[in-house]
Amino acid sequence: MRSASEPPWVLNHAPYTPWMHRRTAGPPGISPLDMEEWTVRDQDFDAQMAYRRQILARDPEAVLASTTAGEEAGLELLSMVLSHLGDVASDGSPRALTLKEMFCPFTALNNLVAEDWCLMQHDPEMGEYKLIAAILCFPARWKLSEKMNRAMIRIHKPVKEYDDLLARRVGRLFDVLDEARPLVRINWLVNTTPELFLPLGEEEKEIGNMPPASGFYVRTERQTLVRLPRTRAVAFGIKTSVTPIDCLTAEQAAGMHAAMLAKDAEVLEYRVGDDKHSETLRRLEAIAAE
Repeated sequence: MRSASEPPWVLNHAPYTPWMHRRTAGPPGISPLDMEEWTVRDQDFDAQMAYRRQILARDPEAVLASTTAGEEAGLELLSMVLSHLGDVASDGSPRALTLKEMFCPFTALNNLVAEDWCLMQHDPEMGEYKLIAAILCFPARWKLSEKMNRAMIRIHKPVKEYDDLLARRVGRLFDVLDEARPLVRINWLVNTTPELFLPLGEEEKEIGNMPPASGFYVRTERQTLVRLPRTRAVAFGIKTSVTPIDCLTAEQAAGMHAAMLAKDAEVLEYRVGDDKHSETLRRLEAIAAE
């Protein structure tokens, strides 16, 4: 059961459990995406949307950035999301954008759906995809300012699992991604905080710096990959969810325990965020035994 003192977006169940299946427990764990389910509206939707608006108003430079090419791709993405959502708002009223939203597609996206969005486009000179725009209110221990205009492998520094082999596989995946064949995967890690806004610089990340521990939480990211047909950019959507590990079922806890044991020490340390992985394993073992 989630605590009443926890933020309102904390769920009392895990909406996604990728660690329960070998194919999805680690990268890339890709599956076809049904575009009817491109964006999701989970029980944490209202709380997350309120927090998104608060973060964007408080610190826009930390969570929103775009190049000229990114603006064009952002407008195309917004048009597609509006079409996906339909012509009416959730309360049945006609859906209309404010003047500010019309001038900034990323502000509009932030007010429409709970997903973060990163736009990637192929750079012929680099020979790789680079980040050209993003609205990223819920970063998972990275800073947008350090990643803009960077290539994929540079963006993922210092993720332990993102080596040259995986980078080549992801690059090939982006190359063959077609607008008619969108993709989805679920990423997961364990944090010692339920906080959604976790900007962390690369140097801080290298030494495992994290906020003070307040428990153990499963943080999942439902990640979608959609090719935009006109600009040919790739829209990378990220829907984040947070659940206390104490809310896992015994079976889910046992599955996560086994998945974490299968990782090497460096990956475990990265996934937990500090040296707390041994404590996490002990707690998962106790939940599994209940």
